Amino acid sequence: MRIITFGVNNFRGISGGIQNNTIEFKDSNTIFLLGQNNVGKSSFLMAYDFFYKNTSPKPEDIFRMDPENIIEFEIVLQLDDFDFKKESIKQKSEGLKKWLNEDNLLKIRKVLKPKGGKKITFENTENYTWDYNAKSWEAKNYGGIGLDNVFRDALPTPILIKAMPSESEVETIINQVLKSKAEINFKDKEREELKAAQAKIQELQDKLYNPESIKKYKEEVNKHFQELFPQTSIELEEQDKVKWTEHAMGKKFSIHFEKKNPEGEKDENIPTTYDKIGHGAIRSAIFSLLLMKDIAEEFHREENRKDYIVLFEEPELFLHPKLMKQLRSLIYRVSESKSPYQIICASHSPQMIDITKENSSLVRMVKGNEGTKFHQINDEFLKKSKKVRTKQELKQEMHEVLRFNPFICESFYADEVILIEGPTEEIILRGYLTEKKPEKELFVINCGTVNNIPFYQKIFSKFFIKYHIICDTDSSEFKEDVKDELGLTIFSTGIQKSIYKQYKKDVSKKGYSTGLFHYHEPTFEPAHQVDEIPETLKYSSDYNNSDGKPYNANLYWKDTLYPNLENDEIYKVPILNFLNNIINAE
Repeated sequence: MRIITFGVNNFRGISGGIQNNTIEFKDSNTIFLLGQNNVGKSSFLMAYDFFYKNTSPKPEDIFRMDPENIIEFEIVLQLDDFDFKKESIKQKSEGLKKWLNEDNLLKIRKVLKPKGGKKITFENTENYTWDYNAKSWEAKNYGGIGLDNVFRDALPTPILIKAMPSESEVETIINQVLKSKAEINFKDKEREELKAAQAKIQELQDKLYNPESIKKYKEEVNKHFQELFPQTSIELEEQDKVKWTEHAMGKKFSIHFEKKNPEGEKDENIPTTYDKIGHGAIRSAIFSLLLMKDIAEEFHREENRKDYIVLFEEPELFLHPKLMKQLRSLIYRVSESKSPYQIICASHSPQMIDITKENSSLVRMVKGNEGTKFHQINDEFLKKSKKVRTKQELKQEMHEVLRFNPFICESFYADEVILIEGPTEEIILRGYLTEKKPEKELFVINCGTVNNIPFYQKIFSKFFIKYHIICDTDSSEFKEDVKDELGLTIFSTGIQKSIYKQYKKDVSKKGYSTGLFHYHEPTFEPAHQVDEIPETLKYSSDYNNSDGKPYNANLYWKDTLYPNLENDEIYKVPILNFLNNIINAE
C-alpha cells in the first residue's frame, strides 16, 4: 500500500474539519510541513503513528480536551498486487476488491467519540469504508479486512523520529529493526525445532541474527551516517546471548559510537556513550538506522511500493547549517520513487527545503479562529504556475528562481510579503525597514524581474500568505482613471496584464486577504523625479551617470532618503509612500 491522502480532525492541536487538515501524498514522496510554533505540526506527525498503532485515546488527545470534539481520521490508500499476496489479507482479497475504485484506491474513516462526565471516557471506535459506487460511507471495518492488526500489516509502517529521543527510544528502534529481520527469517520448521530442543536456541539465534546480514546492515547504515559525520561510526553490541518464550525469540542490542582519528583508527580518548554525543549526531544516527531497515529485513520489494513513512520532527535541530544541507540531500534522495520510504518533516528551517526536487511538496499549516488549515503546493502546481511542460523544465526554472533569490524558501514562513521586481526597490525597502523597525513583519522578495511576479503571486495566494506588489508600468497600456468593478486599475497589455489578472483573482478568493498593488510610472527613476516630490528628496539625475541601478539606488538611499527619514515630507517619495501604506494596511 501507499498513502495517497491522510486527514485528521480534533486530534491534539488540530481542528477545523477533515477537509481543512488533509495532506496529499500522491506524487509526493517528500513533504515538508511548515508553520509557526504550536500550530499543530507535531500533532499531525503523531496522528498517523496513533492511527496505525490503534492507540487507546486519552483525554489530552482530544482538541482542547473538550468531549464535544470527535476525533476523526481519514486515509486513502492505493493497493497493488503485492498487497493481495500478503498472508494477512489474502483470504479477504475478493471481498476487499469491491471497496476499491478503478485505481485500486481504498478510503477508510476512523471515528473516536468521547463521553463527558467527571472523567472523559471513550465509546467504541467506529470504522467506516467509502463505497465508491454508492458514494457513501458504510459501517465496514477496513474494507472488510476486519481486525485492526490484520489491516495494519498492510499499511506503511510509521517511523517516528522525535525532536528529543531518549537513549531507551534509540535502543528500542534498533531492536525493532533487527527483530523484524529475525521474524521474517523465522520459519515454522525452526519454531518446532526450538520447542523440541531448547538447547538449540543459541544455534538458531545465530541463524536468525546472521552475523553477515547484521554486518551488511551496519555497513550500509554507516555509509549514510558518515556522509554527515565522517569521523564517527555507529556500532551495535549484543547485550544478551539467549532469550526465548513460547511466542518469540530474539536478542537485544545496544548502540554506541566510535570516533576515528585522522588515520581512521578508533580514538580511545573520546567518550562515545549516548550522553557524550551531540543531539544532532544522535538524531542523524536514528535516521540512518531506520533508512536501512529494508536492508535488514531482506525481502523482495516491488518498485514504487512505499512500505514505510518516516515522521521526522524538526530534522534541522542541533545541526550546523552545512550539515543541515547534507541531511536535506539525504532526505530527498532516500525518498525517491524506487525507495520504500515516504517522508514527512515538520520543520522551522528554510534551509531544509528544496523546491527544485521532483516528487516533493510543501505544506503550510496555519491556525485561525476556525481551527487549523493546510495549504499545499507540489511540483505539478509549480509546473502549471511556471507554464512549463516537463519536470526537467520545471527543475531548470526553479534553479533560476533560487539564483534570483536564494532566500525565497525563507519567505514561506512569513505572514506578509512584498513582491518587487529588482534590487533598486530592495535596497530602499530593506534600508527603511531596518532603520524604522515597524511592528508589522514584512518579508521583501526580489523577484529578479517583473516577469516573475505572477509566479510568486500564485505561490503565495496558494499558501494563503498575504502579498503586496510594487512594480513598474513600463510600456504596458492602462488608464489610471478607469477602474474595474473592484476599483482596480486595468492593465490591458504586457506582463502587468498578467499581474493584474492574478491579483484580481486573488482579491476575489474566499477567505484570503490580498495586499496592496502599487506601481511606478513608467519606471522607478522617472517616478522619483516628478515635480510633486520636494527637491531635497528627489532621485538625482546625476545618479544616472553612475555604475548600474543597484549602485544608484544605494546612493539615493544613503545620500538622500536616510538623512531625511524624519522629514515631514518623506512620504511624498513614491516608494516610501507605498511602503507606508503597506505597513498601515489592515
